Amino acid sequence: MQTIKTAAVVVLMLTVLYGGYVSLTTPPEPLPDEIEEILVIEEAGGSAFGAGEAVASGLQLDEPPPGVLTASTEAMVQPAPLPSPMPSPLPSSTANSAPAPAARANSGTFGSSFADLPPKLESSVDRNSAAAATITKLPAVDPGAPGVTPGPVDSYASTPGDFRLPDPDAAAATFDPTRGAAFNGGPAGFTMTDNSPTTAVETLGNPPAGENRGLINAFKSADAMFVKGQLKEALATLSVFYGMPNLSPDQRQQLLSRLDPLAREVIYSRRHLLEPPHRVTASETLVEIADKYEVPSQLLANINQVDDPVTVLPGTELKIVRGPFRAEVDLTGQQLTLFLGDLYAGRFEIGVGNDPAPKPGTYTVQEKQTSHVYYDRSGVPVPAGSPDNPYGKMWLDLGGQISIHGSPNTVQPTQAGCISVAGDYADDIYGILSQGSSVTIRR
Repeated sequence: MQTIKTAAVVVLMLTVLYGGYVSLTTPPEPLPDEIEEILVIEEAGGSAFGAGEAVASGLQLDEPPPGVLTASTEAMVQPAPLPSPMPSPLPSSTANSAPAPAARANSGTFGSSFADLPPKLESSVDRNSAAAATITKLPAVDPGAPGVTPGPVDSYASTPGDFRLPDPDAAAATFDPTRGAAFNGGPAGFTMTDNSPTTAVETLGNPPAGENRGLINAFKSADAMFVKGQLKEALATLSVFYGMPNLSPDQRQQLLSRLDPLAREVIYSRRHLLEPPHRVTASETLVEIADKYEVPSQLLANINQVDDPVTVLPGTELKIVRGPFRAEVDLTGQQLTLFLGDLYAGRFEIGVGNDPAPKPGTYTVQEKQTSHVYYDRSGVPVPAGSPDNPYGKMWLDLGGQISIHGSPNTVQPTQAGCISVAGDYADDIYGILSQGSSVTIRR
């Protein structure tokens, strides 16, 4: 086995040696004829462009172009040594031997490299020497040329520090109303007179005094939305005007005649105009669904006409309202208004009592009961369900002994108690306002 390995190594070495011998002894392939015509092959192995080619390109061999070293300047200028292993730009015997031909010193010779480029004369040759003057020479300076002297920095234009706005009183004192021509570019018959501003406003179509142009435009927009079936958008457009002060009785009547039916259809009908329908799963109850959307379960039962809120069949689609609702109580106008977010959600007539008298402020519904014992001023209790109990069938505790409650009268609120609504509407208020709803009381 050892003999076979030794033989293999010997054969490999002989193969390598034979390949090297063949590459060294095989002559190079001859150059094409068109290349040999323009090259002069020297005995030393160097090459340069022929004289005919140099003349054809416009170069004079006896006078090299600027930046090219000749034999004389090559002997005078010694380049800085390059770090190893870069070759020296010139042979070591060049400076001490006979000058080389000019074509050999040309940096553009065939076969040269970046190491053969001559160094810049400015870093090696004395600027005062005659050789440097003949190679690089600056143009002469014309002593008669005009000079440019830069001005100081603060000579640029700037706003003076004492700038002041014109005085209106001084301008009015110098105003001459007799000068100039009357303005005739407006509506027909318009002139610059004392009554011109009022005349111009009325002529350009502005509404007369007392007319709310914004409300009129809102009516038009809401009516157009209603025709297109955009009921929620119409309700939102008009809801912002509900609490606007200084509305005339006619304007308020027009506003309420649109808000009430829109709120009834958008919020309390079974149409899915607020949220996508909710499909009941096998593990859900109506109370859990109502808690998820922050509304009383009674509201969802009333809207969806659910007879038994405890058992709702899986797969039932429910109309969803996302709460909570809030209420605003107007003590002066004796009205309670409901809102769902920014949407108007209905109004109820109220009675304002003094046991205790409600105070303006913002409250939160803390507790809800369908029946509550009433205590008169002397502390005598009136049981729930009694005709003398002013709370009726609904009592919402707002804290501080202030409450919203029903009435023993089914169609009229009572003046007893605190804040009362008619008995027929007590169930609606109870089913809309949830524990945690905000109630704002104002005069």
